[in-house]
Amino acid sequence: MTSMTLPHPSADPAAQPARPVPQWTPGAWASRIGRFLAYSFLAVVLGTVGFSLVITLLAAGIGTVVVWIGLPILVGGVFVARGFASAERALQSVVLGHHLPTPLPKRSPAGAGWMRRTVTPLTDPQRWLDSLWVLVNFLLSLITFPLALAWVLGAIGTVGGPLATLILENVLPADDRSAFADLLGFTGPLALTIDITLQVVVGLLFLFTVGPVTRGLTALHRSVGRGLLSSRYEEQQLLVRAEESRAAGRSAESTALRRLERDLHDGPQQRLVRASMDLARVEALAAKDPERAQQVLRETREQLGSTLDELRRLSRGIAPPILVDRGLPAALQELAAISPLPTRVEVPELDLPEHVEIGLYYVVSEALTNAAKHSGATEVVVEVARIGEDVRVRIEDDGRGGAELRTGGGLAGLAGRVASLEGRLDVRSPAGHGTRIEAVIPCGS
Repeated sequence: MTSMTLPHPSADPAAQPARPVPQWTPGAWASRIGRFLAYSFLAVVLGTVGFSLVITLLAAGIGTVVVWIGLPILVGGVFVARGFASAERALQSVVLGHHLPTPLPKRSPAGAGWMRRTVTPLTDPQRWLDSLWVLVNFLLSLITFPLALAWVLGAIGTVGGPLATLILENVLPADDRSAFADLLGFTGPLALTIDITLQVVVGLLFLFTVGPVTRGLTALHRSVGRGLLSSRYEEQQLLVRAEESRAAGRSAESTALRRLERDLHDGPQQRLVRASMDLARVEALAAKDPERAQQVLRETREQLGSTLDELRRLSRGIAPPILVDRGLPAALQELAAISPLPTRVEVPELDLPEHVEIGLYYVVSEALTNAAKHSGATEVVVEVARIGEDVRVRIEDDGRGGAELRTGGGLAGLAGRVASLEGRLDVRSPAGHGTRIEAVIPCGS
């Protein structure tokens, strides 16, 4: 049996290592707040410098572009913005632990002239998103840093406020002391008690809310960074996957057509040619040797029956009628019934697109064929399940395992078929422990 493992994780939640549940500790709480204060302070510094440079360059470039000198100034402005955007990605990664992937820059066409190469950065949408981020981040930092600092100082006031009040009460002359309680008309020890109580209450309010406020401000910076600095990366990755899927689909279909052509030539075509020759013999023998003619007719009928069976087998990889007429569960049950190995199928009624059902059918058909030929198994289990927006099919046998990828083998074509549907294939085949083939296909692919 051939096998391959593509670099995609299994969609089975049970196969994923359990993520540790984060434990709340005062140290982690303080560390998170401290990291955001450090990040927001650096963001203010970088934002101020970046805003000054980028806005100045862009304004100068736009104002002088009519005399052409503004063009290189504009290019310089977007490149400076790109540098500050890269600094933000590094800052969020190091301080906040949030990775912001970098979109691929737009490239000049091969053989482009110097003018085309010069203006290409100005036609890259990401360069202008970087410039917009410089403005937005500067304004955002001017709000979030003072807000976070005020909240932290307010939380510290839970202890610092009463302590400072007690010190001033003992240091300052009575005539110089003034507090909120004095404005209410209280004097003496009662005024001191009221002041300390109010400071503790207000400080506790800040202390209990500084964590959520910090998390909210952190999420705000992450969202702005992801939206302006990394959103195009996700679009580019979707485009790359779509192009790879189309290429894999073309390759898989081309391989399948060549294989079908070879199988038709080596099997049904040869049998049909022989049947035609046998019928010609029957015509010649019908008058002088009827018994021999009857024997040849019986042999021809057997040949045609074998040809029909083989044509049915070849059609399973294209679009079996039972799949169209009765649905996926019935089609997989038929595959299990004709498989040489005892096969158990577990498939619920699912509302799936037709091309996804055909892909699942092809995966199961090829996997059962490989298992029957190479695995030496005594049992095969086929499971189909809906996982969110995806559908998963798993074929597992108890055979000898030890499968290896072989160019031109069944699973190589299977991997191409799954990739053409934007799915992923995982094959695990440890020696002596059977083989498990798992394909996950998006239902919207």
